[in-house]
Parts: sequence; C-alpha cells; structure tokens
Amino acid sequence: MAFLFSPTARAFSDESLESYLLRIVSENFFDSYHQLSFAIREALHDLDFEAHGAFPLEIKLLNIYHAKHNSHFRMRALGLLESLLGLPRHELQKIALFKSNRTFIGRAVAVHRNGTDIPLSFIRSKHEGNIESLPVCPLCLFEEPYIRQEWHLKPYSVCVKHQCKLIHHCPACQSSINYIENESISQCLCGFDLSKASTNEAEKAELTLAQSLIERDLSSENVLLNQASLTHRYSALIWYQKRSCDSCSLGGAIEYFAQWPDNFYQELELLTQTAESKLIALFNRTPFRFIYGDLILNSRCLFPEDKELHFIHAALMHYLQRLVEENPKTKRPNVADMLVSVAEAAVILSTTHEQIYRLYQDGILTSSFKQKVRQRIEPHLGVFYLRQVIEYKNSFGIDWQGMYLSAW
Repeated sequence: MAFLFSPTARAFSDESLESYLLRIVSENFFDSYHQLSFAIREALHDLDFEAHGAFPLEIKLLNIYHAKHNSHFRMRALGLLESLLGLPRHELQKIALFKSNRTFIGRAVAVHRNGTDIPLSFIRSKHEGNIESLPVCPLCLFEEPYIRQEWHLKPYSVCVKHQCKLIHHCPACQSSINYIENESISQCLCGFDLSKASTNEAEKAELTLAQSLIERDLSSENVLLNQASLTHRYSALIWYQKRSCDSCSLGGAIEYFAQWPDNFYQELELLTQTAESKLIALFNRTPFRFIYGDLILNSRCLFPEDKELHFIHAALMHYLQRLVEENPKTKRPNVADMLVSVAEAAVILSTTHEQIYRLYQDGILTSSFKQKVRQRIEPHLGVFYLRQVIEYKNSFGIDWQGMYLSAW
C-alpha cells in the first residue's frame, strides 16, 4: 500500500513531527511540503473520504494539537499516512504533540507527548498568528540533520549535549531561524548551512534549566531538579513564572527552588505578620485572598491532580496547617479565621466544587453568613472559615489527599 519513500533514518525519539515530514518531502523529491500534502490528500481521498480533509495543507498546522474540532480525523489521517509510507503503526503518533485534558495554573492549556503534559505557553510557534524563531544547535545538526522537539520549548535556550547556546538568527543574513516557515531543516532561506554556524558557550543557570526539561537529577538537592515527574517540573516552572511575573524569564527558577521551601515560608510569614495592619474588617469577615491573593488557587499546579501530591501544593498545605495550629480559636478572631471560597476549599480538600457544596448542604462546612433560600454560593466568594476547612482536612489524616463523601 506504500507509495512514498520513507526516510532512510526512521523518526528519532526526540524529533518533532514537522521535522520528520520535511525529511519525507526531501527524500521523495518534492519541492515543498504543499506538494507532499496534496499528494497525500489525493491518496487519502480514496482510502478515507472523511480523514483526507483532516490532513493539513500547511506544515505549521500539521501537529495534532492544532486540530480544532476533528482531532480524531487528524489521528486517522496520520494512521493512513503511516501505511502509505510503509511505517509501523503509531510511528508518527509517537512524535506528535496531542491535546491534553489537563490544565496548569489558571487553566493554562496543556499539550501531551510521551506521557508528559507541557504548558502550551511554553511551545514556540504555537499557532498560526504567533510565529517566532525556532532556534537550533548547529553542532546537533552537523551530527544528525533533524529538529529536536526540545528546541520548540521556550525555557530550552541552550543545548545540553554540546553545552552551547541555541542560535536564533542566521549568521549570514541575520533573519530569524524558523524551519517550519522556511521548510528547511538545516538551511536558511539565504542558502547558509546552519550546521556550519559558530556557537557560544552556555551559562550555567541556562544549562541547568535546560537539563531539567530532559531528565531528573537524582543527586541534586534542588526540589525542582530531583522531581520524578517531568510534568511536575513544567508546572513548577509555570507557577514560578506566574508568581514572579507572567512576562518574566525563568532564569531565576533554579536559584529560587534551590532554597525551597524556606524562602516560600518566609514570604508567607511576612504576609501573615503584616495581615492585621491591612484589615478593613475583622479576620472572620476578611477573605483569604485579600491578604494572600490567589495563593491557594495557584497551588493547584495541575488539574486533574496526580496521585503524588505536587511539592508546591504540599508545602502550602503544611503552612496552612501550621497557621491554624499556631493560632487557636479565641474570642477575638485571628488570621486562622479568614474566609476561603468554594474554589479555595476545593483546592485545600483536593476535591471538586460540587463536593464542597455537598459538604455545605450536609452541615459539615458552615457559611460565615446566612444564605438566601435556593441561592447558590458564588464559587469565588469568601464564605467558609479557613480553620474549619483545615480541621476537616486533618480529620482524614494530614497526608490524605482526597475526601470521603456520602453519595448523592
């Protein structure tokens, strides 16, 4: 059934899908990806009329996560392409970027590859209207002319293997390097061979950050570097970026997490010590977010969560438990009596909004003010006492992540 030549070198495990298709273009003597895509569409038309239209004519839209409403047809189209190329099943799917059902902090969309969820905001050239440079390592291209998937990641700015900086501009014409726009893996539009470009030595911090995006460092005491889950490392980086400044670089992340959790607790302790001076009403009438911002909501680094608790969420829960212990109930409200919302209570108890509403209906969690009949509590309105939520969590055991609730 195969009618195309498969590249002599099969897809590398770290190769991007677009890179492999460009190698197919080259080895089948097509002038451009457009010619290949039209040929593939014609072949798919006879094999599967529904799937043939899902195969994109532009390489920038090739990857599965770009599909809006017909990603299942895109998957089918890639499967048919594997048969046209004489490839084993799922060969192309192994190097593709998929849509993910998980979200990071603030509902940040994720893409999925090889068991890892990656923030879409970390992907260079993530959609048609936002094309930017896709840097390369000349030394890697010289060894094997294909595009590594990690070069698509914004935090990955240096080559770990050769300990040099990736190049973003052609040394000859100074234009931005983007193999998807140029449809050339190792050559600039001006004809310069990028594998012959000179390189600069990488800085230690950049190298360490790039290394963390590839593999775990078991010998490191840095909590970011020794995390077993690469998804947890990505979520920690996006948490750090959001906490520092959404537009800030990730250059200081390694140093920040090297001091974890002491520096985090110091930040929280400073907020706690100055909380009373910021009050407008008593503590038991003050939302938690008024003093601490979105601290609780942002600690849910991943949703749905993994079985293994994220280290950032675990650190915050430890602090909140200690906060309640060190500020026992008294006649005068204190910092442990602040109000958390349905959304915040759901994060603390590692459960859903619906289950929090059920806890309220069952009288386990009590509202700080009287609700109108049949009026649903707004999910972001401070209504439950922090102390009560933490005490309920502790009733299941300090290390327990989920809640046992009665059935509906």
